[in-house]
This record gives sequence, C-alpha cells and structure tokens, in this order.
Amino acid sequence: MILLCVACLAVGFFIGRQSFVVRTEIKYVQGDVVRDTVFEPVPVLEIVHDTILLVEYDTVRTLIDWNTERYYAERLLDDPLRGLLDVSATVQFNRLQDLSFSFIPIYKEVTKYKVATWQPYVATSFNTFNQASVGAGIFYKKTGVEFQYITDFNRRLKGYGIGFKYKF
Repeated sequence: MILLCVACLAVGFFIGRQSFVVRTEIKYVQGDVVRDTVFEPVPVLEIVHDTILLVEYDTVRTLIDWNTERYYAERLLDDPLRGLLDVSATVQFNRLQDLSFSFIPIYKEVTKYKVATWQPYVATSFNTFNQASVGAGIFYKKTGVEFQYITDFNRRLKGYGIGFKYKF
C-alpha cells in the first residue's frame, strides 16, 4: 500500500513538472512625460534673398507684422502604441523665439508566465466524527479528482473515498 502511494506521488510529481502552458500578456504602459524648451534658437542656415523696394507697401503694416507675436502648436504624433508628441513655437520679429515639445512615450510590457495544466496534490483531513483521511489527487486546469484512504477511529473501520473538485 505504501509502495503504491509513493509510486503515485512520483508519477504525479513528474507529470506535474512536465505539463505547463506558457501564457503571454501584453500591456502598453504610459511612461514619464519628457518636456523641454529652447529659448531663442539660433538658425543653422540663413539665406538672404534680393528684395525689391515696394513703394506702395504700407510701413505701418510692416511694423505691425514685425511686432506681432505668433504662437504655433501641433500634435505631431498621436499613436496608441508609441505615444504623444506635441510641439509648440513662438515667432516674433521674424525670428523663432522659443520651441517647446512634450513627449509622452508608450512602452510595450510583455509578461510571460507558466500555467500548470496538470497539478497533482496531496491532502489530509480530520472531522468531528473522529475520522481521519489521507488522500491524493490531480487537477486538470480547474477540475480535479481525489482518492482518499479513510480511517474511522470509533468503529475501527477503514475505507476508501473518491472526490471531485473544482477550483474557482
């Protein structure tokens, strides 16, 4: 009897170690916001074109246009898999006054874990009827079957039991 129990435990141990399913879970996680501003950026290249003097053009309109401060804002990237990129700029006196950006990256987080399809187990119990039992069983995914060896100490009886289990 003991030899049979040891053999069942050994077989269950090796079956349980070999029967795993690898599951992969993919989540997209928002990263920290990256912000920066460049004040009075220096041009990399300036090209001066010949100008024609326009006599009829209004000088006041030219000065108003020169002094006008213009704000630009664009969303350059709006991708749920890569993130958000916003760029804003200020132009005044025919020059770029500042250039700002805000980038919120999205990271792909992959988690792999093993889920056992066959799970052997052992059990022992005692109840108020003065009965004790020793059992072993196996789960396949969420359903299982159990075999018990039961001893009744009051009546001095021994017996066997079988049980069915379900994991929630």
